[in-house]
Amino acid sequence: MLTVIKSLPPREVNLSNISNRLQFTYQKTYNIFQALLEDLADVAPDIDASDTKIESIDFSKIAIDTYRLYLVKNSIVFQAFNYGLTSSNPSFESFSSDHFTSKSTLNRRMSKFRAFLKNFGLKISNSTLEIKGNEKNIRWMAYYVYWYTYHGQEWPFTLIQENSIDQIIGRAGIKFDNPIVHIQLKYFLAISRIRLIKRNYIEELPYYNDVFGDQMLGQDILTHEDYPIVPILALDNENKLVNLFRKTAFQPSDTAFEQPINANARINPKFYALVYHFIDFLKEHYHDDMSVYHNQKTLKHIMTYVTRDIVFYYIMAPYSIMHLDTMYTSDEERVYTDLYKDIYKFFSNVDQNEFTGIYNASELISRNLYQVLPSYISTIREEDVIKVKVLIDPGNQAAEVVLRNIRTLKFVEIVPSNVYENVDVLITSLDVLPLDIEKKKYPENLKVITWDISSTRPDYIWLLIQLNAVYVKKLKNKIDNKKKKKAL
Repeated sequence: MLTVIKSLPPREVNLSNISNRLQFTYQKTYNIFQALLEDLADVAPDIDASDTKIESIDFSKIAIDTYRLYLVKNSIVFQAFNYGLTSSNPSFESFSSDHFTSKSTLNRRMSKFRAFLKNFGLKISNSTLEIKGNEKNIRWMAYYVYWYTYHGQEWPFTLIQENSIDQIIGRAGIKFDNPIVHIQLKYFLAISRIRLIKRNYIEELPYYNDVFGDQMLGQDILTHEDYPIVPILALDNENKLVNLFRKTAFQPSDTAFEQPINANARINPKFYALVYHFIDFLKEHYHDDMSVYHNQKTLKHIMTYVTRDIVFYYIMAPYSIMHLDTMYTSDEERVYTDLYKDIYKFFSNVDQNEFTGIYNASELISRNLYQVLPSYISTIREEDVIKVKVLIDPGNQAAEVVLRNIRTLKFVEIVPSNVYENVDVLITSLDVLPLDIEKKKYPENLKVITWDISSTRPDYIWLLIQLNAVYVKKLKNKIDNKKKKKAL
């Protein structure tokens, strides 16, 4: 609800609009809003919780990350996970007793978390609440949970002093142009320290060796001085994993092409062959729409990004098929995007024995690439373009500003004012339009967006969001119609 509130233009923040966006009843929306106000009293003291008029509350005083952290930290499931990962001798019985909850209740509440863990090939113990499975995947999952929960707002690990991690990074002489990478690496090294203190070692990294052999992706960050009792081989694997995340998952996009993963180590040629095969696959599907095919510099950038993605998942995901439904929030647009389906078709058909991790992570890889590639490939079919008519006061600058904004959308075609057939959207500054005599000329499903000529910048952003929703709905209807024809 808070996300919806913060995405709406201020003048449209009311319970009716929020109810429509959430697709909840008005009563349910009202009840949730009252609960939100109670939480804000704890997490945002600058907001007057006694002011129940939604229009007068300044929601800019509370960040989404801050509220998410508040909710997750107060979740019994997160508390159980954190307890099992960081305690020296965790016990399901002790945790249940200390938190005044029965084992059956806790087990029921953890059902979705267990499904989430399954994506990493992991399980949670019914006796100790410890995470069981491949050690490198435990590190990956733990980083994922802690990073997206805390997101740099505060130090998550009471067991580990933050300055001890700072000392390790400082001694290694690592410099950061991007401060976010610094925080990400600190989280990852703290998780590593927790696991090593509990003597949970990475015994082997066979899939790393398939890609890089015995090469290192960078200097050793963790030394025998830091962990004198950790076996040399385990410490070597620890450094390999840390550097893999540094060079792939933590690599900023603006430097990824200047500092590619193969700058430090040679990569097994079979991965380059797979990337070339993928580029050729796109060329066969999109022909001249893939104009980047003739731009060698940009093509190299794309290939670098794809290589980094598939190498990471090849090493990290060979043990379990990973699904989007429990990794990310619902993303309906990807379901109806032809490009997503084409990418998924390619990676879900790779050799399962030769590229196990890539096959298992084909959904995640497709999700990543379908968001990156549209800027290089024209994937919008002519029949999917939405036709928009703009009727705004002539002589008012708002008309030009609206046109300039919607022209940035590649799925929009602006039609002349004398066109009526196949118009998907009418943007008008007059509430009386379309006239009764004109309505029969327009399609029945015409969407009318009334435009206030005094609108401000947030209103224009909301306009683009509404047009995108029309485009997604048109794609959805197209897919649904195809399914109905097949059924017949």
